[in-house]
Amino acid sequence: MNINYQLTNSDFLEYQLYTSSKSELHKKRRFRSRIVIPIIYIVLGIIFTNQNGKYGIGIGFVVFAILWFLFYPMYSKWRYKRHFQKHVEENYKNRINKPVEIDFDENSVNAKDFTSESKINGTELKELIETKDHFFIKLTTDLSLIVPKHSIENQTEFKKRVTELGAEYVDELNWEWK
Repeated sequence: MNINYQLTNSDFLEYQLYTSSKSELHKKRRFRSRIVIPIIYIVLGIIFTNQNGKYGIGIGFVVFAILWFLFYPMYSKWRYKRHFQKHVEENYKNRINKPVEIDFDENSVNAKDFTSESKINGTELKELIETKDHFFIKLTTDLSLIVPKHSIENQTEFKKRVTELGAEYVDELNWEWK
């Protein structure tokens, strides 16, 4: 089985967003930002109210804390996506719209792009992650091959081939960036 395609900015962006959504570090960081900032503002509101008797400022701080807690997930989603868009534009600019070829042998995967060729043993394939628009072939080194679904003629055969080489299939068809 041979697959030829080109990766776009959106392909790299979706991969970055997917890996971020599965990263424990990023989950903790987003959770802490959602919780810590409102706590700080509530404490400041209490301090202003108790020390200076300025109830308006204290209430303002508390209202801001509540709004932050409620709207931070939307802000965080936008901010991380913007960050990763800039990251992709800066770090993958030389790989955008360049030909990629993946060929499956009996025991290995041969990946070839405009700069290099790699022969990956089937035992090095860790997971085949399927999202709505992509397949990510995750290696034991935590690197991944990004394969857009539109470039694969027979997706069932593709999944079968990759899992036969030793990758565990992961169904993430309902995944979306949050």
